[in-house]
Amino acid sequence: MRFPSVRCLTLLLAASLVWGGGAHADAGSTAIAALLQRGGAIALAGRTVETGMLNRVYAARDYRPIWNTERRGELATALAQAPSHGLDPGVFAVPDAGPAATDVLLTDAFVRYAPALGRGLVTMGDVDRDWAIPQPSLDPASVLARALDHGIAATLAELPPQDAEYARLRQAYLRYHVFTQRAAWQPIALKLPLKPGASGPDVVKLRQRLAAEDLVPPGDSSDFDAALAAAVSRFQAAHGLPSDGAVRLATLAALNVTPGARLRTIRLNLERRRAMPRDEAPTRLIVNVPAAAVTLYQDGQKPLTMRAIVGDPNHPTPVLQASIIALLLNPPWIVPTSIAAKEILPLARKDPGYLERNDYTVEGPGGGQLIQRPGPKNALGRIKFELPNRFDVYLHDTPAKALLTRARRALSHGCIRVEHPRDLARRVMAGDREWTMDAIDAAIAAGKTRRVTLPHPIPVFIVYWTAYVDDDGTVEFRNDIYGRDQRLDQALVVHDMAEQLRAPARAGAAARPG
Repeated sequence: MRFPSVRCLTLLLAASLVWGGGAHADAGSTAIAALLQRGGAIALAGRTVETGMLNRVYAARDYRPIWNTERRGELATALAQAPSHGLDPGVFAVPDAGPAATDVLLTDAFVRYAPALGRGLVTMGDVDRDWAIPQPSLDPASVLARALDHGIAATLAELPPQDAEYARLRQAYLRYHVFTQRAAWQPIALKLPLKPGASGPDVVKLRQRLAAEDLVPPGDSSDFDAALAAAVSRFQAAHGLPSDGAVRLATLAALNVTPGARLRTIRLNLERRRAMPRDEAPTRLIVNVPAAAVTLYQDGQKPLTMRAIVGDPNHPTPVLQASIIALLLNPPWIVPTSIAAKEILPLARKDPGYLERNDYTVEGPGGGQLIQRPGPKNALGRIKFELPNRFDVYLHDTPAKALLTRARRALSHGCIRVEHPRDLARRVMAGDREWTMDAIDAAIAAGKTRRVTLPHPIPVFIVYWTAYVDDDGTVEFRNDIYGRDQRLDQALVVHDMAEQLRAPARAGAAARPG
């Protein structure tokens, strides 16, 4: 994607005649009405324009022209920011045309750019059926009306997410666009394992590859010294790999992902973030599934971050918004029918004592329901966080603590097992003086199932960030464990192709960002 300057965009948008007053404005209204009242799709200077919304916009203004010189300049300024959002500014460029057509094309550019910023280019529920976070709604005509009163650039700047995480990801997108221009970032072949203390040409190749990503200073030293090992460790940590400083197969595979692929991953995550609600509560829980991590935000701070276990590729954890409403201490596990039939009962048939040893019981008529009693062997551990939702996924403790030490933690049937359930329970019960940490521990020790309602429901967002930026500026990447990146990328390809068919040929323009 080419990154045009503000000056270039300004010249492009301001190239045609500026409307005057009086008879000129009347003539402009007549000309605009003649264009739009044809209805359906029309071609203006080679671009296909849908007239429905545009006719509504202009009809409310008696078809008066909208775009004077000042407004055109503001729109140019706003469109100059498109690349940092992972958006192609060429899609919104206005071709040369007569005054009436240019005014309509400028309005068309605005009403397409506004929703791209305010909700994203695609509808996430169409890409993933298990996306259950409400996407922002936006009426471009209303946004334009507000912009005409409060400023074009200022209004557009308010539409994308305003949080620091989105801002950092925008900067990462620009940074990785620079990396795509560096010849040194090329796939490398190394004899594995390559460990600290080694020397030779493979070490030089490794150093040059890391330097291409600004992880080490440029150089041609052939010694795998402590500084290079530290850089490898940082790279591994930023990609969710065991950070031992030695290059093995998984690390080499991550090193050999192209900068263009990394850029596309960042673009996908910018798109996902634009599809998120804008009214984030200051106290909330974020579960990032690809990172298998849980972060608690309280009053804008992050007092608690922990590892998690999420759904395996055959049982993906959905993307959803819900709220923790209660704790269930010493929970029983009501085994889902599919898990009972496919996993537990086959073991019981081979080993008649399996159910009794693992505290399972069958309750109810007609063969009943398989239930695991509360206790140290219970699959939910000692604490379940009730999170009503249509997928019946929730957060819970686990007796299998060792699994939380693994680098790859997509291991569950869709629910989220958390590393520090007691700490999380204490935090979400803040504000209830009765339920201190000691009281929670005492209730667990008593062994009886007890439900405790939270003083205030805690919003939970289960998200799918495969690229994000830490507070210290580290760009983190995680594997696309469920193929959501692939599906979203395909949806954006379709969107981009449709935009190219609408637009006149753009010499030298990239087909799509990244």
